[in-house]
Amino acid sequence: MLKGRNIVCYSRTNWFDEYAKTVIEITKVFAEDNQVLYVDYQFTWKDALQRLIKGSQKPSFAQIMGLKPRVQSFPTKNGVLHLLTPPPIFPTNFLSRGALYVWLHRRNVKRVNKSINKALKSLGMEEQLVLINSFNPDFGAYSKNSIASSLEIYHCYDEISAAEWAAKHGAPAEEKYLPMVDATVVTSEGLLQTKRLKTPQCFLVKNGVNFDLFHQGYTEDAKKPIVGYVGAIDFRSDYKLLEACFEAYPEYEFHFVGKVMEDRIQAILDRHENVKLLGSMPATELPAFLKTCALGIIPFEINEFTKGVYPLKINEYLATGIPVISTRFGQLADFEDIASLHAEQDAFVSALKLEIEGDSPAKRQARAAFAKENSWYGRVAEFGRIIKQLEADKHA
Repeated sequence: MLKGRNIVCYSRTNWFDEYAKTVIEITKVFAEDNQVLYVDYQFTWKDALQRLIKGSQKPSFAQIMGLKPRVQSFPTKNGVLHLLTPPPIFPTNFLSRGALYVWLHRRNVKRVNKSINKALKSLGMEEQLVLINSFNPDFGAYSKNSIASSLEIYHCYDEISAAEWAAKHGAPAEEKYLPMVDATVVTSEGLLQTKRLKTPQCFLVKNGVNFDLFHQGYTEDAKKPIVGYVGAIDFRSDYKLLEACFEAYPEYEFHFVGKVMEDRIQAILDRHENVKLLGSMPATELPAFLKTCALGIIPFEINEFTKGVYPLKINEYLATGIPVISTRFGQLADFEDIASLHAEQDAFVSALKLEIEGDSPAKRQARAAFAKENSWYGRVAEFGRIIKQLEADKHA
């Protein structure tokens, strides 16, 4: 495990997001034995004003505006986690690519980087700094040499060119950024195939699970037929497949934990009496929810975006011991013998009844044992070995 180092993580993920996120989990483990600065999502002036109106959201309006200290520090086991809320920036994502976008975006990057360098200096973290840019090529491509680091790694966990919300500016920025870094770390075989020829070195570190947390939901007791899903209900989901499941099993209840992202999706789910939408839950409450489920599903569409996904939820489900049924949306060979994987709708639907009725204590024990081998501690140990290897290569 990497220890006693200075690490800055330049992210596009809100630290206070309701869902478990790859970069958050990795950062937490790195911070147990290292001094880590996590650069929170780059909120816009619009985001700040929305918080002023709504209140209660984190970070608060006062935090974003700098009315409170921008850096919050939390001691860990043998390290420190520092959380930086950067100053608000101009919204630019709505702009077309062109001179205005580039001019405003460069100003935004400069503004955020200035706050990062100020924080690093005040924390004494400037020496032998490892910079991990987690899925934020928009800023990375315009930041070269702005943050003095001994090593710069791009952490890629989704196919940005297939993400509607990020593709317009993110995809060309990623093309520019990939050759600029020392290495790229990806989370799936699909991403490894698309990134490896564009960057100096490419490594695979798959997503993991907070096993100790999710195993709290483990039980071998018999369950009523509740089919569970955890995560945003959005463009990734196959709604024809879901409706087929709802209609095939009116005696089952389908419980969804997460935000419904579109009105049309809400309308589909509202049509079925055996569907219950439970809203978002903090990660600490998910094990108790999964403990009520007889089975967990991952009903993703099979497309260009999902083929690069390694879902966090698959190991979270398995840690609780419940059966898992998923579409074959990506490279899921690791789960062939422990989960039920299907490319066809009819097979997926039939599997629900088969998996619930064929479950057993022995199968639950095997699933939990499998998930334990995929803990975040193991993944961060892999990431740490890559950092050490890259540093050794640089000094060879």
